[in-house]
Amino acid sequence: MKDRELAEQVRAFNRLYTEAIGSLADRHEGLDVTLAQSRVLYTVNSLNGAQVNQIAERLDLDLAYTSRLLGTLEDEQLLQRTISSQDRRQRDVALTAKGSQLLDEIERRSNQRALDLVGHLTPRQVTRLIKAMDTIASLISRKESADGQPD
Repeated sequence: MKDRELAEQVRAFNRLYTEAIGSLADRHEGLDVTLAQSRVLYTVNSLNGAQVNQIAERLDLDLAYTSRLLGTLEDEQLLQRTISSQDRRQRDVALTAKGSQLLDEIERRSNQRALDLVGHLTPRQVTRLIKAMDTIASLISRKESADGQPD
């Protein structure tokens, strides 16, 4: 397959999937938050005591963009940044109670969207889909070699 054909097929799949999961909507899951902001909230929660640079690294975002996202979320009282007790040059980031509640609602709606996306499938088709998703994730993250064997 030629490079252009390969690129077009990958891009077509990306368009199909991003449309199916609603990632292009102005507001993520119909809430007053963008997908990027949702990912920041999720990452802050999952890191449990994150610092700004850790969040940027985990999301593979520019530090300045990450700081702007955090500032917007802080203005909305969804998270708080405090000076690190171990390094005064660093800022610790934590969700507020309001941020935790919003993240819970995002998770609930995201889970429902995922279930709705596959709701028409038979159990056998769901199994096939999960295997295909595992294969895609493995290949994209380069956890398998070209011959299909784990690295």
